[in-house]
Order: sequence, then C-alpha cells, then structure tokens
Amino acid sequence: MMPAWKLLIIIMFAVAVACVAAATETGVIELESQLVSCDRADTRVTIAASARLDPSCTWTKGFRIVASNLMLNCQGARIVTTDGRYGILITTPSDVALANITVRNCHVEGFLNNFRITRAGFRSLAEGREYDHTYSNIVIENSTFLNSRGVGVFIDGYVTGVTLRNSRIEGSGSAGVYLEAGSKDNIIEHNRIVNNGYKQNGPNGQFFNVAGISFWFWGTGREGLAIDGSRNNRIVNNYFSGNSAGAIFLYKNCGEFESQRPQHWFHRRYGADGNLIEGNTINEEDNGVWIASRMSENTLFMDCSDSFYLPGFVLDYARGNVVRANEFRNVSYGIRVEDDGNSITDNRFFGNDAALQAVIIRTRFRTLALRQPVDNTTVTGNQAFIAGNNNPYRWIHGQRDTHYDTNKSFGRTAGFCEGRKLPRNTFLFVVDFELADTDDPPAGELPMVPLPKPLAPCQ
Repeated sequence: MMPAWKLLIIIMFAVAVACVAAATETGVIELESQLVSCDRADTRVTIAASARLDPSCTWTKGFRIVASNLMLNCQGARIVTTDGRYGILITTPSDVALANITVRNCHVEGFLNNFRITRAGFRSLAEGREYDHTYSNIVIENSTFLNSRGVGVFIDGYVTGVTLRNSRIEGSGSAGVYLEAGSKDNIIEHNRIVNNGYKQNGPNGQFFNVAGISFWFWGTGREGLAIDGSRNNRIVNNYFSGNSAGAIFLYKNCGEFESQRPQHWFHRRYGADGNLIEGNTINEEDNGVWIASRMSENTLFMDCSDSFYLPGFVLDYARGNVVRANEFRNVSYGIRVEDDGNSITDNRFFGNDAALQAVIIRTRFRTLALRQPVDNTTVTGNQAFIAGNNNPYRWIHGQRDTHYDTNKSFGRTAGFCEGRKLPRNTFLFVVDFELADTDDPPAGELPMVPLPKPLAPCQ
C-alpha cells in the first residue's frame, strides 16, 4: 500500500498541473498578474502586462492597454466617471498588431465610450493594406457597461478578431455596440443589449444649427447594435430589448461630414456584408433587424462624400447577410430588407397587434428612381404567431427573384404579397423638426408615428 505522504505529493502535483493547464488555455497565468492598488485609482493607468485591480476602490480615469499576451481582470472593480473619454481603451499604432488580450469582470460607467478598441491612424490606411497588421483573439467578457455618454462598446475601423461575450450593455447615449466601417471577423455573443440610444438624436429632442438658423428636432435615437460597413461578423445568442431605434441595423456610412469634420472623415470602402445574425432574442423594439437601414433615408444634412442618386439619397450596401433562427417578440417590423442577396430563414415572430409585421422587403427610392427593387432575397422556413395577422410577410415598391418557401403563420402556409407604404422619417434620425429659440426649447414629447393599419390578407 502506498504511504500517505507519497499519495499527498502525487495529488498536489496533479492539482498544480491542472491549474497551469487551465491558465494556459487563456494564454495568461493569472497568478503572475500584478495587483494594481488603489493609490492609482485617480490616475489613468497604462497596462502592458497582465494585471488585476483592487476592487475595494472606484477607478475614475480609466485604463489603456497597449501590448499583447495579457489579461486585465477587474475583479468586479468599478471604473466610473462623469466626464472621461474612455473607460478601457485598447490601442496601438495601425502598423502594430495585437493578439491574445482578455478583459473580464469589469463594471464601467459614464465614459464617452465605456470600452473602445482602435488602431491609431486607421483612417489613413491605404486601400488593400488595411489588414497588413491585425488584431486577433481580443476577448471582453463577463462585464457590465452602463450609461456611456456616447457608444457603449466601440470596435473601431479595420479592427478584427474581437469577441464581446457574456456582458451587459445598457443605457448608452448612442448605440450600445458599434462596429465601425472596415472592421470584420468579430463575434458578439451571449450579451444583454438593452435600453440604449436615447440621447444621440434621441426622442427627447435637441438643437441643431444650419447656416446660423437654429432648429429643434425630435429623433429616432440609436440602435442596440450598429453594423456600419462591417463584415463577416457573428452576432449570436444575444438579447435585445427597449433600444431607442431598434435592435440591429446594418448599413454603410455615406462618408458623413466630409467637409464639416474633415479630421474624422475617412472613405468607407465596404458594405455591411456577410454577417451572421443567429439565435438572438429581440423583444419590444420598433425595428428588429434592418438590412441596408439607410437606403431609403434622407441624408441631406449629413455632408456625405458618397454621390446622391436623388437629392439627399445615397445607395446603401448590406449584402450576403444571413438572419437565421432568431426570435422576435412584439417587434413592430421584425426584419426589414432593403438590399440584395440576403437570407432570412427559420425565424419565429410573436406579437399581440395585427399591425406588426414579420418580414418586409422594400427599397422605396432606389426602386422608383433607378428601377432596382430588392433582388435575390431568400425567405424560407419562418414562422409567425402575430394575433390578427395571418400574412405578415410582405413586399413594398416591388421585389425581384425572391425565393419564398415554407413560411407559415399559426402553422399554416402564408402568402407573400404587397404591403402598404411604411411611415418615413423627415431625415435620417429626424422624426420632426421646427424653428427654435435656443433660449426657449420647445416643450412636449416626440411626435408619434403610428403603425399602419392592419393589412388585408394575401389573395
């Protein structure tokens, strides 16, 4: 029989090996991380090696991560401000790659961007050389991002290889999560993205100035997730609810503010193409998934560098996207499709108002001006349970070569036919506006844009 002391040594060795193996899976041995103590809580801290925060204090200036192969474990620490720019910033020059960074267990609140990942100088990258130096295996997990003044979690231009998971993004002044033009191959999974977008262009109203004349406008606010010219991302198993404009919008920025803000302008080269949106739950939103969300929106005031095909209207680009096996609950417009070659399959729609729609294929002004209705959409295997609406799959302003098959409403095969025009905003983000005195803001709430009346059944 083996002596007890030998057995104890074997057990201790096995435990040590298991601990090292578990740590190696993340690329960082946590026990080697440095403790950042509370005497630095009111300074901006640069992280270049694995670190963990003392959770007993509130960190007010944020953190800047500048190196690969590290972990920042906040250990539940609060990173909070009322005027800071970035809560946690990951950045290198655009000719330096980054890899194997994990940020976890953080509570970040009140910054302009609670989390931002960027490549300094990315706006000047030459076409075809944008991905010579990439980011990979950047993981943000098990964290909370609350009440940012702008975007909650911002994944910047030409950033790749980011995973945002098991986190809560709530109360952002602008979009909850933003995938900037040129970013690609990122994963947004198992997050709660709720109640974002009520400040920027929001429904409570704000001033804007044109040629010295002040206007007050009421807006749509922003969406939970903006996919702005970002490609080949996976948006899976998230929960969206109560965001101001809707859940997920896919579009290509028109090159906004080219002359008004030239220091921030860059050419958006790619559409919001090839994204997978799967297994998400979308609850109580005006819009669920809106593909090419700016195709029929007037962007006249946006100072676009893209050419207008009608005054105020530019072509939007969002193709080859797959929207599959999602669940929509009481969403006014479940899936809106305004560009070509997208696939809408095996989704489920539930609602208690006959005016709610499951799938709408339409692009108003492109169809009227260019004779180019939405082309080559696949709509198959969807199921709807919307009270009083047996035909919630519609096209408006024409469609071409739609593959439509085995879509059901309350278990019965549902038709695919023309619907009514949808309500349209005055301009992008703008529901209504009026001349205003900056010393005397208008009173009252956002003018309501009602849903269309329930549609007649398909013939």
